[in-house]
Amino acid sequence: MKATRTLLRHYFYFSLICFLWVLVSAQNSSATPPNVLEAINVCRSKLKEDPHFPRIQHSLAQLLDSQISPSDIDTALVSEVLQLYHAVGQPSPEVAEKRLPPAKVRFESLARAGTIAKDILHDTPQATKYFSLALKLDGVEDSSILLAFETIMPHLISSVKVDHPVTSDDAHVHQQTQIIFDLCNIVGPKCPKATVVDEYKGALLRRLKEPGLAYQSYRQAVVKSKQNLISEEVEYDQNSNEYVDLIANFVTTSILAAAAGREAGDSFQQQMNYLMDAEKVAIPLLEKTEGMEEQTKDSFRDHIVDLYNNMGIAEKKQGSLKRARGFFRQAFEINPKDGHSLAQLASVDDGNNDVDDVVSNARELDLDYVAQLFDGYSTRFESELVDVLGYNGHNFLYDAAQKALKQLGKSPMSIKKIIDLGCGTGLLGEIVANEMPWVEVLGVDLSQRMVEISRARKSSRGGHVYASVSNDDAVTYLSSLEKHSLECILASDVFIYLGDLSKVLLESSRCLVGNGILGFTIENYQDPNADNGMRLQKSGRFGHSKSYIYEVAKMSGFEVLSWEDCVLRQQANVDVSGAIIVLRKI
Repeated sequence: MKATRTLLRHYFYFSLICFLWVLVSAQNSSATPPNVLEAINVCRSKLKEDPHFPRIQHSLAQLLDSQISPSDIDTALVSEVLQLYHAVGQPSPEVAEKRLPPAKVRFESLARAGTIAKDILHDTPQATKYFSLALKLDGVEDSSILLAFETIMPHLISSVKVDHPVTSDDAHVHQQTQIIFDLCNIVGPKCPKATVVDEYKGALLRRLKEPGLAYQSYRQAVVKSKQNLISEEVEYDQNSNEYVDLIANFVTTSILAAAAGREAGDSFQQQMNYLMDAEKVAIPLLEKTEGMEEQTKDSFRDHIVDLYNNMGIAEKKQGSLKRARGFFRQAFEINPKDGHSLAQLASVDDGNNDVDDVVSNARELDLDYVAQLFDGYSTRFESELVDVLGYNGHNFLYDAAQKALKQLGKSPMSIKKIIDLGCGTGLLGEIVANEMPWVEVLGVDLSQRMVEISRARKSSRGGHVYASVSNDDAVTYLSSLEKHSLECILASDVFIYLGDLSKVLLESSRCLVGNGILGFTIENYQDPNADNGMRLQKSGRFGHSKSYIYEVAKMSGFEVLSWEDCVLRQQANVDVSGAIIVLRKI
């Protein structure tokens, strides 16, 4: 009888869980529907009767998880959700002995807890703890393991900040390094064919200023990817997603090995051998993509574009600019929207070649390229921009905005909100937060990694610099704001990556009240033969002419309130001239 009662009890709970899942999946509004609240109460009631029932804990965790708002964090709610997921993923020995949840449920609970800690709390150590527990579990599919591994590793590696050879005194670096290698050693044996473990080891070793060891890791990744390609070549149809993924992986590992070889001092020919081997395998497939799904085709095309860009970079570093232009041109012709190949073409343009028209007609850079550029640059952005390149645009812009307010007869105290477009790591936002603590500073940036850094930035008073930071492009973000809702918008070192400024100025004008100000920096470009007033320069950044700024400002409902020429930064020990501009909304 006891066994029958237990079976019936489990059946009842299973039916209840299915019912609760229907309720959660039916949720379709920001407010909590009454049926979800009722389901939460039922779960809480059942857990009072039986506090350690994993299935109910899991259901309650998921119900409460659906109520978490990234924009308005309820720390008590988040804490409860994490505790519940942890209880399911790592049940006590007593619970595990009697009713251990399936490995998949335990893994998903811990991985979800890690994601919440990473994305909601921005707590990398706590996220690492949960992901480590998840990755140690047995009986989980390789694809799930690798997804979790690739979710946490970029954050761990970016937390290793090294600007000198590591010594025994660098305790934090040693601790983070050990954590990363431990995770690699957990995942490696579970997924022996996966190249991503070797790739992340290589990425870490590059950060640790160990180019020789990094090169070894990347070479191992190439060996694995080639073995995977050979062993699966017969099994898969050559237009199948699986086969395309194998070739794409071989291209990626070859690119990484070539770059690491260059840093380790390997010969130019060996670097090119990696890239040409990948080209031999990949190009025949590029020429017969008819049967591929569009998403697969686009992704594979991007890998080939990346390959040719890297071949061009290798040639450029050798001083072979003509050959470099040829590779960059091949990349650009495959994908004319590719920002990387366009910027590289500008870097080798001498005005007397067939790429000059491409560069001179460029009016924008692909947003994905800019986002990836700053994702990769994020951890060293501030130290290099300010300390190495002597950037002062953020200071100049803040001062210009203060002068503009005075010129308009406005008290700084009257400004309640400032938008920091392209906020980066928060250089400009911190000045505003320190000098104008009554102002609500809202940030937006295209780079997810920049957003994460700026969200964590603190003012001199100890509070967060930004009330919120959005991950979006400037035009889309501004278009989401109400008309005539702002008095001040600032953009330091942002418009040089936009090119055509008409859209961002129009949206800024729409959002600003009369006499509202838009302050920004540009890099100068003057060419009497140019008719569009802008040019993608060798630096990969746009320059703008004075006449262009005046014209686009007038067309967008602004007048130029102030214009100050200045030196914004150094580039290869040469002054980069620019201007600090403040526009007034008419």
